[in-house]
Amino acid sequence: MKPVMNNMSVVVSRVLQIVVRYFNPIMRLVLGSRAHRMMSGQLMLLSFTGRRTGRSYTTPVSYVREGTNLLVPGGGAWWKNLTSGTARVRLQGTWHVVTPEVIREPVALSAVLGRMLAINPAISVFTGIRPGSDGRPFAESLERERRREFVVVRLHLSSEV
Repeated sequence: MKPVMNNMSVVVSRVLQIVVRYFNPIMRLVLGSRAHRMMSGQLMLLSFTGRRTGRSYTTPVSYVREGTNLLVPGGGAWWKNLTSGTARVRLQGTWHVVTPEVIREPVALSAVLGRMLAINPAISVFTGIRPGSDGRPFAESLERERRREFVVVRLHLSSEV
């Protein structure tokens, strides 16, 4: 029974990731407007430059605040664009310069993701990584997503732009 539930949560996670792509343009509009307050408690805009194309991208991402840092779940490959320097975020209506730090190491990733899941359980729905009874991610689901290049990006807030 457990593998069926695990497979089902992965399917739900993948479907939600596809659906989110279609809602991203709407979310960019909302988060970039005065109406951002509806969503800006858990979503923000992340702006960065493509490492290969040099194109500018702005995308909505979920986050968890940890002191002066922002923790962002990084499924897919977009986070690789952050490995070459700074980026900007529109956080609760204000643009800030951020310095990204990619967390990939399994023990550190598990610890950080456990804190994120405790603050925002919805992250598990979109990542497919469920917390165990101790609050830390299930090792098998975390490892599965790590093989798919899942990371957490810690964004160090620098200043307002």
